[in-house]
Amino acid sequence: MGKFKIILIIVIVLSVGFGGVYLYIQWDNLFFDNNDLYEDVELDYMNVVYENRSYIYAFNEGYSSSISCPWGFIHEGIDYFLINNSKVLAAAPGQVEDIEWRDNGEGTENRFYARIWIRFNKDIQIGYNFEPWTQNEEDKNQQLSMFSVQVGDWVEIGQEIARFLYVGEGAHIHFDVIENNERSCVEKYFSEEGYDEIMEMIHSFHPTWELCYP
Repeated sequence: MGKFKIILIIVIVLSVGFGGVYLYIQWDNLFFDNNDLYEDVELDYMNVVYENRSYIYAFNEGYSSSISCPWGFIHEGIDYFLINNSKVLAAAPGQVEDIEWRDNGEGTENRFYARIWIRFNKDIQIGYNFEPWTQNEEDKNQQLSMFSVQVGDWVEIGQEIARFLYVGEGAHIHFDVIENNERSCVEKYFSEEGYDEIMEMIHSFHPTWELCYP
């Protein structure tokens, strides 16, 4: 970190207190640069994460901000229910920002899962949460070994980023878009083609369902 950058951060922190601390934490995001690899002014061309619709075995949850939805609970994303070893594709281009895993605790049915974070621009992150539905740590390790990207990699839309490990009934990928630290209906991020595809997939299971329920 250069001397000028250090001085500027100190000035910001002293000037605006906790706001300055937040700005320091978000520093890299504020100056995120995609090196002109793709159009990042607006995300309105997102696609689905699956290669073939036949790899989807169910659709149980879309986005909902209240319980007034077919699945009956708040759910801030889309769940893709994929068969074992399905390719998982990047829904949008970006840089792999983080890869992490979580232990929800002993006795939890869906104990272990792993997540790939991809940053599209300074405001938008895309999350791919791999939930094999297992209590076995070896399954978690196997799922991690099926990731084909590393932190720092740049990905293109439609590029394979992983294979999905199906272990238990209910296994799925929870997919969400976070813009300015908030999750909302993902419909606005899809291309027309991508939106048509996901709606056709949903209606193949539930003819009257919508993607999002505000």
